[in-house]
Amino acid sequence: MITKLKQACGFEYTSKLQRMFQDIGVSKDLIDQYRTYCEKNKLDDIVDFSVMVLSSNSWPFSAPPNFVLSPELKRTFDSFTNFYTQQHNGRKLTWLHQHSKGDIQTLYTKPKYILHVSTYQMVVLLLFNKSASWTVERMQDETQIKSDLFLQVLCGLLKSKLIICPEINDDEVEEELKETDIKMHHNILVAEDFK
Repeated sequence: MITKLKQACGFEYTSKLQRMFQDIGVSKDLIDQYRTYCEKNKLDDIVDFSVMVLSSNSWPFSAPPNFVLSPELKRTFDSFTNFYTQQHNGRKLTWLHQHSKGDIQTLYTKPKYILHVSTYQMVVLLLFNKSASWTVERMQDETQIKSDLFLQVLCGLLKSKLIICPEINDDEVEEELKETDIKMHHNILVAEDFK
């Protein structure tokens, strides 16, 4: 397919697309090598994950906003970064968490659920491993997610009823909860049972 595009449109037009496909193929091999590396070095506390290492000049991604990863995730990201820099001296990884997602399992509900969430949502939910109740302000201080994005994340989690806020009534959540309805002094709790 790329060859036909190259013939029809020229080399320049298809070179980025070709590099993008190469990045995807190389990433698959790289994650297999990383899993072998984890087994060989007995890294049992590493979260099961996969990554795509993409060359920045081929992919149209913007710079990621800064925030603090939870310790559960940080160990894995640091482990992969160490592995990658050992393999590719001089290269720098930039994590694009705004394009990342993952699965997290609830252990406190019957039945147990597997939640498919963004990295930002995961970091917020993992805070509840430390404490059962948080103020919005304390959560943002802990995660360092910029304010507007943080409120979007909280709004999504409240609407899905994974977390609750006693200061916001249920009707408001079900109808049209907006980021402006969430105040920094509000308390956030993990929902015991969500539907």
